[in-house]
Amino acid sequence: MAKVRTLLASVVLAGGLTVSLGAAPAEAATLRNVYFYDWDCHRVGNLGISSGWWTSYTCNPEHGYWFLYA
Repeated sequence: MAKVRTLLASVVLAGGLTVSLGAAPAEAATLRNVYFYDWDCHRVGNLGISSGWWTSYTCNPEHGYWFLYA
């Protein structure tokens, strides 16, 4: 039963993320990845700028993880 509940929660979260990304305006930053640590999020954010993948980024803490938006 716990496995079913965990799977259902994952499906609901993935569906919510898909809907929220689809409803975002065109100029909004998109989610690039999720990290365990702040330093790792900023490391990849800066790598993206120096590599020309994006021009700016933000690392937002949510529920114990760091979300990289660029």
